[in-house]
Amino acid sequence: MNVNSCMFLLLMWTSYACASKIHHNARVTVKKEGISRFAFENSNNSFIKLLSASNITWVVINERLYYIDTTQDFRPKPVNVNLCRNDLTCAARVSVLTEGANGNLLFLCGTTDEEKTMCCSLNSTFSLTNCFDFEHYKPDINEPSLLVGDMLYFTLSEKGLYRINKNKERNIWPPSTQTEQKYLKLIAGEGQHKDKMYSFFAEKHKNKEDESDQWIPRVSQNCMNDKGGPKGQLQSSWTSMIYARLECGKRDFTQLIDVATIKTTHDTKIYALFRNYWNMSAVCVYNMTEISTIFNSSQFNANNVPVSHRPGTCVVDSTQLNGEVLTFMKERPEMKQTVKPENGPLIFRHHHYSHIQVDRVQDSTVLLLSLESGGVHKVLERPVQEPVFVIAEYLPFPHGSSIASMILHTSENLLYASSGNELIQIDLATCGVYGNECVECRLSRDPYCKWDGLQCTIAEKTAQDTNNCDKPPYDAPSRTITGANVPVISVQPSSKYFLVCPVISHHATYHWYHSDTREECASTDEGCIYLIESMNKTHEGSYRCEYTENGITKTVSYYELSMSLSNGFIPILIPHALLLLTAFHILL
Repeated sequence: MNVNSCMFLLLMWTSYACASKIHHNARVTVKKEGISRFAFENSNNSFIKLLSASNITWVVINERLYYIDTTQDFRPKPVNVNLCRNDLTCAARVSVLTEGANGNLLFLCGTTDEEKTMCCSLNSTFSLTNCFDFEHYKPDINEPSLLVGDMLYFTLSEKGLYRINKNKERNIWPPSTQTEQKYLKLIAGEGQHKDKMYSFFAEKHKNKEDESDQWIPRVSQNCMNDKGGPKGQLQSSWTSMIYARLECGKRDFTQLIDVATIKTTHDTKIYALFRNYWNMSAVCVYNMTEISTIFNSSQFNANNVPVSHRPGTCVVDSTQLNGEVLTFMKERPEMKQTVKPENGPLIFRHHHYSHIQVDRVQDSTVLLLSLESGGVHKVLERPVQEPVFVIAEYLPFPHGSSIASMILHTSENLLYASSGNELIQIDLATCGVYGNECVECRLSRDPYCKWDGLQCTIAEKTAQDTNNCDKPPYDAPSRTITGANVPVISVQPSSKYFLVCPVISHHATYHWYHSDTREECASTDEGCIYLIESMNKTHEGSYRCEYTENGITKTVSYYELSMSLSNGFIPILIPHALLLLTAFHILL
């Protein structure tokens, strides 16, 4: 294959690739607007843990605790806490960070190098209260934790679920297991399930067919008032923990990556992020009522199920359970029925995600998904039979920087993410990125935004957007371009020149017109580039670029070209355009 053919194929492939991304790429890309950054000094390669609790965003980096008051400014402020009892010189790393209870802002634990841990509540004056110590446990800040009343629940992936309290007699630890686990979320039951705790995790198993490792997504349920069994049988261990398998797709998506929740009027929805063998991503949605129903009524996938007491049912005193039930519980009983999603999976074929957050805005649900490359996608949840709609892609970090932690501050429409020693804040209601016309605002389909008659601006979460464009979108007028404001460009005879049509939406198609004749152009991330190989009289006249999206056509660029009588004009070429010009030159 000769050079001309190679360059032709390269150019055609580039244009095809850009066009083929329309259905799964983000509609707009945001690099600066609404993004704030903060770098912690002397903290290279440190892990930043984030938590949104008590309307405050909390940040942990190594041994230091910070808070962000979103009503003031973005800069994190230090909180002076000492998690070493009677020792002002020791260094305790923060090992647990979770929302406080009983009016306290926060609950946190610090663990020293000697593996001694102290846990405290942080009250409204930023003082530590109700502290207690424990040993022999090594909590990890990367693991899920939850405070319910005065009971702390936390997980260790190589062990399981723990419960600790000032009263050590009420402590519960998991029974020994030979399987590797990765815990992702703890959820306290509500309403009729308020006496239950639910754990979402992935468990590694050997595939029976080829002995390869396989991750199985699971959810477990246990009673909060579980006291453990009598001496010699599950003493100080869970006697009520039962398990069910999560299903997402036709067993294709088995690797559970992250879990987020959102409360509805009558239920709690679980949004689970999965990955499959081919590294495709999917989101499946479950509801807590269905999960509880399976645990309460499904048959067990086991023989010799006790008939005197249904395993997993809460009792006043679990130390009085009979030996038959306790022996059965040692086998980690699993339900025969799997937990299926409300609908099929929402599949992302071309993106690899690592974190998920969910927000409810007006009547819409928005997913915030972090990319392995360091970006964040804002996705509008749609029926599974419809194509995925990615509203925007935020690029807060340099390419290749992985996001370590991500949380959502729903009341302020703010998303926080950390990478290395850097913390970023994304204002999800930066609506000006979609344009300054009504039709552009409506085409964004962003529930955070609405047209107020003058500009694309923030939509109140509690108010339905009733502001429509003056005319239906398909009849919306373009900007009026008159002879007074049309750029007139003089081009030197026989010189190369190009016109770039800016990208308004990655979901749109773009074309250049010379008078009323459509001219082909090369689509790139920078825009649709039309090349004039050698300027002559036939190239003089008006040029306009139009984009079409969802049946709406608008003019976005307009120029008037004429022959220059001067020999001093030298067009300035941007690098991407220069590459394309070279390709065209070789082809010709």
